[in-house]
Amino acid sequence: MIFAVIRHLIREPLIHFMAIGAVLFAVHAYRQAGQQPEASRDRIVVTPGRAAQLAQVFSKTWQRPPTPQELDGLTKAFVKEEVYYREAVKLGLDRDDTLIRRRMQQKMEFLTEPGDEALVATDDDLETFLAANREAFRVEPRIAFDQVFIRPEKIAGAIEPHVAELLEAVRRAQSNADIRRLGHPTMLPSSLRLAPLSQIDRNFGSGFGQQLTRLPKNAWSGPIKSTYGLHLVRVTEKTGGYDPPLAEVRQAVEQKWRTAKREAFRQAEYQRLREKYEVVLPEIERQAVATERSR
Repeated sequence: MIFAVIRHLIREPLIHFMAIGAVLFAVHAYRQAGQQPEASRDRIVVTPGRAAQLAQVFSKTWQRPPTPQELDGLTKAFVKEEVYYREAVKLGLDRDDTLIRRRMQQKMEFLTEPGDEALVATDDDLETFLAANREAFRVEPRIAFDQVFIRPEKIAGAIEPHVAELLEAVRRAQSNADIRRLGHPTMLPSSLRLAPLSQIDRNFGSGFGQQLTRLPKNAWSGPIKSTYGLHLVRVTEKTGGYDPPLAEVRQAVEQKWRTAKREAFRQAEYQRLREKYEVVLPEIERQAVATERSR
């Protein structure tokens, strides 16, 4: 009876199909098991694009293309670098290295930079930005003047009589050559062409230019105090400050607008990434943050 059932099953096509499937499955599993170690290995592929990049860097450095031997050396150096890099990452060596972390931060910031299309300003954009930042683009008052230098420590006795005498002398002088012979020697210019107040302050010290704005034109006045000593001054020309129209400062406005736009984009992108994380601070830090937010 049992043998009759076995003979019947052997003749059944469905049994043949199941047996063949089992054999194929076993063969496939065996092959996969044999290939698994090879498939799990890391692969370092030096693409034609990577090789071209290595050659390009070499050419920019040495002003000539690399020889085949040099290109082979560059490729081997790249592979070596890649091997050590991957192994270091596997060991987590990148996690506690400040230089690596900062470099990766810089790369992420670079990758999240806004595209050129986001940094194209319309005239309305620039006009609005200029109106909101008038002080940054304001044209300063400018002054041209002559000066005679007085070094107080070189004067014996009271300074006031000496200054009054020198002032009378420069007023009587018949030429600039006569004026330059008066006063004490100095490396400061005896005459300065029309210059903004900020430039005058860089030469004579903070606040010197503002003092000149209160002096009359074409008349010797003083003394005026600077970082270096005292000065008798004759203002020869003045121009007032003013807020320029966009056409006059368009390039500067557009540059600052792009800088501000880029920084706003960076901040927004950082906040978007920051919201993905829960940040746990030490108690003292939490208190400082809470205090700052409450102000």
